[in-house]
Amino acid sequence: MAKVTREKIMEVSPEALYKAITEFNAYPEFIPEVVEATIKAGANDDKTIVTFELELIKRFQYTLQFRMRKNREVVWKLVESNFFKTNEGRWLLEPADRGGVQVQYELEVGFGFLVPKFISKKLTEVNLPKMFDNFERRAQGL
Repeated sequence: MAKVTREKIMEVSPEALYKAITEFNAYPEFIPEVVEATIKAGANDDKTIVTFELELIKRFQYTLQFRMRKNREVVWKLVESNFFKTNEGRWLLEPADRGGVQVQYELEVGFGFLVPKFISKKLTEVNLPKMFDNFERRAQGL
């Protein structure tokens, strides 16, 4: 199992970043690895179920259930997957003292089979800074 936590101040409003995070069906527009994101249930609720298809070394799918607190927090857990055994985490958004938003991102993933360390590292460490940049740019454009 791999667990990562990252913090960063982003130069966007909490509202814009929250919108970028929760517009799940738009992920393929700004996250290159996401081939498709389909909202299965709860699009207007505080609980939403989304199936993602990713192309990252191989193509795989997984479904997450999200719980949201408007402009503040997005928490998810795995519902089903053909790749992950565990996938849970959260975004926590706090207004930063000098403007922008203080972001805390937590992710814990486990795989249903033996995954080489370089793949685990790519999924949890190498792509994370790029993902942060993609969400920040998306929020700036909203």
